[in-house]
Amino acid sequence: MRRILLFAILPLVLGSSPAAGSDVTQLIGTVGPGFTIDLTDANGKHVDVLTEGRYQFLIHDLSDIHNFALGNETTNTRIFTGGIEFVGDETYTVDLAPGSYVYACSAHPDTMNGRFRVIAAAPPPVATKTLSAKVTSGAVSLSAKAVTAGPYKLTVSDRSRLRNFHVVGPGVNRRTGKAFMGRVTWRLELAAGKYRFGSDPRLTGRLVVSG
Repeated sequence: MRRILLFAILPLVLGSSPAAGSDVTQLIGTVGPGFTIDLTDANGKHVDVLTEGRYQFLIHDLSDIHNFALGNETTNTRIFTGGIEFVGDETYTVDLAPGSYVYACSAHPDTMNGRFRVIAAAPPPVATKTLSAKVTSGAVSLSAKAVTAGPYKLTVSDRSRLRNFHVVGPGVNRRTGKAFMGRVTWRLELAAGKYRFGSDPRLTGRLVVSG
């Protein structure tokens, strides 16, 4: 409880009103009328874990002997605090970084407190790019000669019973069979470097991948 006691007497570091029309996730803090304090999402579910980002805290203060104060336990700093004698609703918009957070009534931090964690947001998915290859009775071709590194879907259209498609380079060695005719799609991770492609045993085509 030592951290909560320290947090209860820290000076106010940050508290702000929401910008008009801002699109943020709302959280509901309720304190009182008895010796209770809680933080929920907009659907009334108790908050244990949040993803980093901007949040709007709507605080329902139902007692003139309690308040709702929020602090960052990781940095041991106060984020916002309500007045103990105030009764009503207060709103704060806060950017929450990954870490551990505590909330409490400043007048009764030993019995009225809670905590939640903020975790880092997942990185955005990497877009998968596309390449296409064609195999005919006379030639083998690839849709590009130079690309950037990353994940790719390579679709091979093989119309020859005598030729196949074979691509080889850093981390990649894929081929169709000579007798195969049809369409196949491979998922490849192309790294920076040079790749060769063609029909076995003549891999005369070149694909350059930049980092």
